Amino acid sequence: MLDRLDDTIVAVSSPPGYGPVGIVRLSGDDAIGIAAQVSVLHTAKPLAEQPGSTHATGEVLLDRRLGIPATFYLFRAPRSYTRQDIVEIHTVGSPAVLDSLRRTLIELGAVQALPGEFTARAFLSGAMDLATAEGVAGVIRARSDTQLRASRRMMDGVASGRIKAIRDELAELLGLVEADIDFVEEPIEFIAPGAACEKLDSIASRLQDLSESATCVERFNILPHILMLGPPNAGKSSLMNRLSGTRRAICAAAAGTTRDILSAPIRLDRGEAILLDAAGVDGCLDDIATLAREGTLAAAERVDAVCLVFDLTAPIDAGFVERIRRLAVPRTLVVANKCDLVTPKRAAEASKQLEGCGLGPVCTTSALDGAGIDELRRALTEAVAEQGGTTLGEAVLITERQREAVHGAVSAIARASALARSAERTADCADVLAFELRDALDQLGAVSGDVTTEDLLGQVFANFCIGK
Repeated sequence: MLDRLDDTIVAVSSPPGYGPVGIVRLSGDDAIGIAAQVSVLHTAKPLAEQPGSTHATGEVLLDRRLGIPATFYLFRAPRSYTRQDIVEIHTVGSPAVLDSLRRTLIELGAVQALPGEFTARAFLSGAMDLATAEGVAGVIRARSDTQLRASRRMMDGVASGRIKAIRDELAELLGLVEADIDFVEEPIEFIAPGAACEKLDSIASRLQDLSESATCVERFNILPHILMLGPPNAGKSSLMNRLSGTRRAICAAAAGTTRDILSAPIRLDRGEAILLDAAGVDGCLDDIATLAREGTLAAAERVDAVCLVFDLTAPIDAGFVERIRRLAVPRTLVVANKCDLVTPKRAAEASKQLEGCGLGPVCTTSALDGAGIDELRRALTEAVAEQGGTTLGEAVLITERQREAVHGAVSAIARASALARSAERTADCADVLAFELRDALDQLGAVSGDVTTEDLLGQVFANFCIGK
C-alpha cells in the first residue's frame, strides 16, 4: 500500500449482493477527474466544478454509453475520510451494474483498491491512529450489538490516549538519559539513578494495570452459547421462538420433533447470546433418537450455560435429572414451563420440587403466553455474565496485538529499571538504558501506529474487506 499512495483507487464499497442502492468509491488526486468522465449531472456545473462536501444527482455512464440514475458525493481534500479527494457514486444496487462501473473507472485510470486501503490511507495521512483503524475494522465485522459497541469504544481511543501520555513521559525520561550521554565528561547529572528507577517503576505499574484491567476486544467476537436441554415435548422449541422473537424451531405436540441442534441469537438484559435448541433427552432406543440424544448431551458440555426445561404437566423424570448430574456442565438454570396449563398451586409445588433437585435457580414460564419470560431473560443474563453478557460500561478496550505490545514495553522498562538500580551514576549505564527506553517507546508506538512496519500494517489492514 505504501507505494500506491499517488494512485487513485476504486472499489465497490457496499455489501455484496443485491440492494436498492450500491456504492462505488474513489480516492486519490484524480478521483474527481475520473468520476467526471462518467457523470452526466442535472445541474449546470460539471462534477469537476462542484464544491466539496456536497452531492449532485444525474446519471452515471456504464461503458461510457448506458446511463443509470446516480448521485455523486464529493469530498475534497483534506476534508475527507482519507484526506484525499473522494467521490462516492451511489447508484442501482445490482452487482452487475456496480462491477461494470468499477471496470469502467479502472479503464479511465483508477486502480483496484486492496483490502482496507481506504482506511490505510486515512491512517497514513494522520486522520486516525492505528488503534482507531482497528476499531473501524471491528465495526465492519460486527455481527451483534455487543460487538458493534465494543468496536465503537475502540474507535474512541481511550487506550490510545492513556498510552500516548505514558509515551510522552518515557520520551522526556529518554531525553534526560541522552543528555547524560552527551555531557558525560561534565560534572552534571540530569537525572539520578534513583529518580529514574522511581519514574520507570511508576510507568511500568500503570502499564501493567492498563493491560490487566482492559478488556480484550476479541472477547466480544464470540457470543456466549446457551443450550436448551430437557425431556421431549417440554416446550424447548417454543421457548426458543419466544426468546428469539422468530419461528426458528418447528413446534409440534409430537415428541421428538427436533432432531438437529438449531441456533438463534437472543437479546439479554445486557448484551446478546446464541440460544441452542436440541433433541429431547429420554430413554428411547430408536437409532436416530439415540444419535440425537448423544449429540445433545455432548453439546451440553461445550456451551457456556445450560437451560434445563421441564414440563409442569408431567412428572419429573428422575433418569433425566441423574443424567444431568453426571455431565460436566458449567452453569445450569431450570425452567418450569407450561405454567398456563396448571393451577398456580400446582406450579408452585412443582417449582419447589425442582429447586430440591439442586440443578440451579428455577424460573416458572409459559412459552405460549409469555409469562415469566422477562424473569428467564434476566436469569440467562446472570448465567453468562462472565462470558460476555455484561455491559461495556467504561471499560478500556484493546486488541490482543495491542496487549502484546504493552507487555513488550513493560519488559523493556523492567530491564531499564534494573540497569538504573545497579548503577551509581546514570552515565555508567546511559547507553544501554537509552536503548531499553527506545525499545519501550517503539513497543508503545506500535499501539497507536507512531511506529510501524510494512508487516504490521499488512497484518492490521488484511482483516478489512475491499472498499473500506
